[in-house]
Amino acid sequence: MAFMAVVMLSLTGCFKKVTTDTTLRIKVLAEKSSGGDRVPAEGCYGYIYYTDSQDWIVESFEDATAKTITNPLTGEKLSVPNGESEIYTIEGSLNNYLSIFQDQAPALVVVVYPQSQMYAYMYRKAEAENLTYTYLTLIFHSWKNGVYNEGSKDGYKWTVVAPEAPTPDEPTDE
Repeated sequence: MAFMAVVMLSLTGCFKKVTTDTTLRIKVLAEKSSGGDRVPAEGCYGYIYYTDSQDWIVESFEDATAKTITNPLTGEKLSVPNGESEIYTIEGSLNNYLSIFQDQAPALVVVVYPQSQMYAYMYRKAEAENLTYTYLTLIFHSWKNGVYNEGSKDGYKWTVVAPEAPTPDEPTDE
């Protein structure tokens, strides 16, 4: 009887629930000049859409702030995210993190930086198993113009959209 209890107890580890649910902890930084100091990007927020393909994009800063994504192949638009971020602060650190729960894959994650009129989005598959938190970093380079990529590999690469530089015909704020 004792032997049977030991065998049953040892088998309980084999039946653990496997999940791809994770909480994205996104460290959002701003860099004001090339090679300059990186500081927490204040006032940022994010949201997540569970998408059926990686064809979804954010077309403009106005769409980013309206939480609207577009499928350019079909023209379909979505404006009600599946989840929104909360601020997460690591104790003893000045760096703010955005926290977004992801419980389905694939997903489009969007972060908006209103102060600089910039936004970023990432198509993300949740492939890791039993990972409670996924730590990501996003750096808004305020000195860059147009669209650039930030990140190191697929699934962790942000498409960042910065305001375009004014053309010579447009007035500047300076």
